[in-house]
Amino acid sequence: MEGEFDRLKACLRDRYSLREEIGGGAMATVYLAEDLKHGRQVAIKVLRAALVAAGASERFFREIRIAARLTHPQILPVHDSGECDGFLYYVMPFVGCESLRARLDEAKQLSLDETVRITQTVAAALDYAHRQGVLHRDIKPENILLNEGQPLLTDFGVATAVSAAGSDRLTEPGLAVGTPAYMSPEQVTADRELDTRSDVYSLACVTYEMLAGEPPFTGRNARATMALHAIEPAPSVRAKRPDAPLVIEQALARALAKEPDDRFRSVRDFADALARSSEPTGTPRQTLASTRKVAVLPFENVSPDPENAYLSDGITDELIDALTQVEGLHVTSRTSVFAFKGKRQDVRVIGAQLGVSAVLEGTVRRAGDRLRVTARLTDVGDGRHLWSERYDRELQDIFAIQDEIAQTIVRTLRDHLLRDLGRVAPRHYTENVRAYNLYLRGRYHWNLRTSDDIARAIDYFEQAVAEDPEYALAYTGLSDAHAIQVDYRGLPVAEGMERAKAEAQKALALDEKLAEAHTSLAWVSFIYDWDWANADREFRRAIELDPRYATAHQWYAWLQLATGRLEDALREGRLAVELDPAAISARRGLGWLHYYVRRPESAIKHLRLALGIDPESEETHRVLGLAYIQAGRYETAEETLREAVRLAKKSQAYSLATLGHLAARMGDRAAAKSVVAELTSMERAGQYVSPVALATVHLGLEQHDQVFEALERAFQERRGWLAYLNVEPLLDPIRLDERFDDLVQQMRLP
Repeated sequence: MEGEFDRLKACLRDRYSLREEIGGGAMATVYLAEDLKHGRQVAIKVLRAALVAAGASERFFREIRIAARLTHPQILPVHDSGECDGFLYYVMPFVGCESLRARLDEAKQLSLDETVRITQTVAAALDYAHRQGVLHRDIKPENILLNEGQPLLTDFGVATAVSAAGSDRLTEPGLAVGTPAYMSPEQVTADRELDTRSDVYSLACVTYEMLAGEPPFTGRNARATMALHAIEPAPSVRAKRPDAPLVIEQALARALAKEPDDRFRSVRDFADALARSSEPTGTPRQTLASTRKVAVLPFENVSPDPENAYLSDGITDELIDALTQVEGLHVTSRTSVFAFKGKRQDVRVIGAQLGVSAVLEGTVRRAGDRLRVTARLTDVGDGRHLWSERYDRELQDIFAIQDEIAQTIVRTLRDHLLRDLGRVAPRHYTENVRAYNLYLRGRYHWNLRTSDDIARAIDYFEQAVAEDPEYALAYTGLSDAHAIQVDYRGLPVAEGMERAKAEAQKALALDEKLAEAHTSLAWVSFIYDWDWANADREFRRAIELDPRYATAHQWYAWLQLATGRLEDALREGRLAVELDPAAISARRGLGWLHYYVRRPESAIKHLRLALGIDPESEETHRVLGLAYIQAGRYETAEETLREAVRLAKKSQAYSLATLGHLAARMGDRAAAKSVVAELTSMERAGQYVSPVALATVHLGLEQHDQVFEALERAFQERRGWLAYLNVEPLLDPIRLDERFDDLVQQMRLP
């Protein structure tokens, strides 16, 4: 069978004389040839046949013509393009110099000066192209040539042309166009709305490799590498290149942010940030005086008993809370710092990743009723210890220890750096040390979010209020635990929500200014009472009392969604993530919001990031499966939902029902009906099965009478899912039914 080379050689013989194959990748094969008309050597790149859809040539040539108009000394031009014997090709000058890939293969790491110089030169070329409306989309060392040491950027617009030619995928099924080690998260998730910030990310990956000797993410295969881009925070470059200045660490951390909005607005801004590393000594760096940002890392439990982890976590929480109240100081949220729990990294590296200038860290050792607490405040810029202390006290002195640490930190910062800082005003909701310890244990288990841990949390909170009946914060913990156990423990609604409401009201009776209590009551008013106006008032009051309470913003977004304020809902959801970027519930919630507003690709992006925080979350897998269904990606949805069912363990009705819904949509009605039978069997065995689960399967089977029977039962039970009647995509097939209108009227939805 005649090979590609021979076919091309015969087809192009009147214009080009093919010599040999000189390279290739996932998208094209490269041949050295002679341009017969002009007597010059050229490189002919031939698009792989698997990437070309029928009738795609016109779109391919349109994109190539756009790229061919670029005229910049650091951009290798396109001479020609065409179609020959079914092949699409384009022609570029043959430079005959080494690529940056060859240079890195030889040297592994480049000097700081050379790295910055190459990045700045490539950035200048990219900035020019971006101003002409052209993205590169495949920046990598192979596409950067070094002509007498000067970088030349090649293959401009080719990735866009490949996409236009009928595929945004590589030859391996399910992989997006680009090179996995250098793809932005939005490329990984096949986001169609790419902009210049995608190229910023890819260039940062190349810069990182020049310094560290390897790209920031390298998985065991292409899929694994792409997943790392989507879900893992970028590793510190200084962990692999200790001589890299902090300014470079910070510039790379920003350029490699998962969210485009968190990156530099342009490649020029990124290059300018890197250039500051070569400024003369004495140039102002980011210091506490300029950023006013600190982080309290999770204190380490060094007690013989690992069960005392709740105590070290509690001390961390209390210090975060105390310092957050200090006017003029910015403190990183709990969940963001807890992402580093148990990870032994240089505090300078952690500081760069969190964007702070000082870090407080410490240890807690408990032996009986004796406590030893150590604390240390470090300037992350130069690693200098600003203050350290050890406290040997009785357990009953825990409040005094926390207050003293917070007061000392603020005094230290004020004396040396921030003279205008406000004063610490610690808030203690109880003076009963035993009640406080029980509350800490309750919150510890509540944060673990499993059915067993929610049960343990309720038990600890109940013990706390029995110990101190005036402990307002413990009642709020009880309210939150009873509210979420409805879903995590698969219980009927009334049992949990009535108790949640009562506990929130007790907390407010004790302390009307407790933002957490207003948030808890707002949630019950929204999801159970369906009192939209009161829920709105309570959420607003909570946010007024504590604008930095992420949960209030996260839950308020759901009320806004249900009542038709879609853009407001997305705004609140994004704010919750900004306040608590490592919180899985906030990130999953933002993905879920995008699903509800019919933006499945954005939903998929955020849900994948949520899985990066907790890969074992059944709920995240289930919602991701819904987003894949909405996007029409049924096979991927099925795989994702099967994983959700596996992870669900005790309470798997929702995930099982969603899998049954998908089976019906894919034409396997027998499988869907078997799910209905299994859910019915679970009910007969005494296990509670939400009517929402039954409605989900019947919607897939298009059994509308059974759907409305389940919805009526959900209404009688006051299932919170009905709050989303007007926005739930699964309900679209029944919206024209009069029974649906009647239900909306009964819900009094606006």
